[in-house]
Amino acid sequence: MKKTILLIAAAFLMLACDGYGEKVTYDGTEVYYKDAALKTKAEATGAYLQEMGFTDGSSKSVQITKDSIYNFRMVVQEGMAQDSTRDVNFMALGFLLSKDVFDGENIHFDLCDNTFETIRTIPIEGFNTETD
Repeated sequence: MKKTILLIAAAFLMLACDGYGEKVTYDGTEVYYKDAALKTKAEATGAYLQEMGFTDGSSKSVQITKDSIYNFRMVVQEGMAQDSTRDVNFMALGFLLSKDVFDGENIHFDLCDNTFETIRTIPIEGFNTETD
């Protein structure tokens, strides 16, 4: 009976983690992406985060998705998403990612729990370099 429960729990965890998508890893930071078309953006995101010193060997998780807009989804510690004193830091990182990784497009910076459930979204207005 105990073996059956352990096997069911292990299978559930493997299936639950699968929902995050494929991943690339940079210095302990996992960059997940749900669509194969986003692999290049995930790799660029990981390399950029590494270049800025965000990836420091500690375990961190982010996810790149796209619906009508790119979504940079970051797992944050409990309570951090509600702490608006860090919004300037999140907005600065979001703006830099928009500019240097997402081609100046608007993005959503999603603050997530450890299962990538969105707690709060910070919209980031991009910096489009094209002129009309």
